[in-house]
Amino acid sequence: MESTRHHSPRRLSVALALVAVAVALVAAGCGSSDDKSSSNSSTSTIASSAPKNSGLAEAQAFAKAAMSPPSTLGLQTTGKPIPTGKTVTYVHCGVDVCTTIGKAIKNAADVLGWKTKVIPTDGSPGSVKQAWDTVVRMKPAAAFGSGFPSAMYASEVKQLKAAGIPVMLFASTDVNGGGVTLSKGRNDEVPIVGKQMAAWVISTTNGKPNTLYVDLPAFPILPPVRKGFEDAYKQWCSGCPYAKIDLPITSIGKDAPSRIVSYLRAHPDVNRVALGYDGLDFGLPAALKAAGLADKVKFIGEAPTETNFSYVRSGQQGATVSQGYYEIWSNLVDAAARTVTGQPITANNDWKVPWFLVTKDNINSAGTGFGPVVPDLKQQLDKLWNKEA
Repeated sequence: MESTRHHSPRRLSVALALVAVAVALVAAGCGSSDDKSSSNSSTSTIASSAPKNSGLAEAQAFAKAAMSPPSTLGLQTTGKPIPTGKTVTYVHCGVDVCTTIGKAIKNAADVLGWKTKVIPTDGSPGSVKQAWDTVVRMKPAAAFGSGFPSAMYASEVKQLKAAGIPVMLFASTDVNGGGVTLSKGRNDEVPIVGKQMAAWVISTTNGKPNTLYVDLPAFPILPPVRKGFEDAYKQWCSGCPYAKIDLPITSIGKDAPSRIVSYLRAHPDVNRVALGYDGLDFGLPAALKAAGLADKVKFIGEAPTETNFSYVRSGQQGATVSQGYYEIWSNLVDAAARTVTGQPITANNDWKVPWFLVTKDNINSAGTGFGPVVPDLKQQLDKLWNKEA
């Protein structure tokens, strides 16, 4: 398990990630890690008063803006009729969040009168490649995947391209081109997730965080999320203590909480934990409570499951960065429909992925992403695809 500790900007050895809002304000006066008042800050409410610390003010403003999900899908009506009876496939990534993705794809495909086939994997490279081989044999109208780059199943992508079957990916590190018709949630898009996490960490500690970041590098898309966190953290709270550890995918649902708590026991000044994937914190609230750390150490994750939302509702988890799963996959299904009918997908490529902060304060109004975030998504899809009765 890798661990690095940083206490000054010179020792924070990471490359600057792409920043969505390029405001070059450097935080001043960040508190030291032994300031006990930071552990008593609110774990959900984002303060609205403007502090003297410019970095803290910027983090608070960013966090507040990130707590409002979209209200519209934002795509234009298709120009050609879309035939019914098509089948699309989705290669499951092997963790809980991908079960939600499968449901989101089916939700959109059902509106088109299309069928959805989910191909299971355990997340290992071999099983992912085998699943894509199954996709080739099935010959769907479009093939969806997430979490893993197409390099892992390059020969299958080549065969799908030769057969004229579009491959559409999310959170895979791929760019458009070659055998990939459309890739969203790319390396250049996901740093905002880390930035939202950093905004919450800094805001809820009143600009005095001492943070442990827990990464899951088995998924290549997650390191860019971490870089987005590190860049924003450095920008808004230069010199604030920070450390990172890497956990294996096999720790999910098993010993991830004990590994995290073991680190926290050895570093008692840490007051915030940020997790690159929310599945790593299954059981973490109980582990923190058993260690006597529940009131001191609060945590945030991203790509949440129902378990995480129950943690947020009960106050056991400070926050999570959710995404509009149903909206994201409606966009990709829309792109598939346009592709099979010979229509351009420029708007689908330019479409902004809806990531947003969810805390105990806004979970009821913001939604969770486990159903449509956009209230009338079904009606918008009917209109988008000319399926209105």
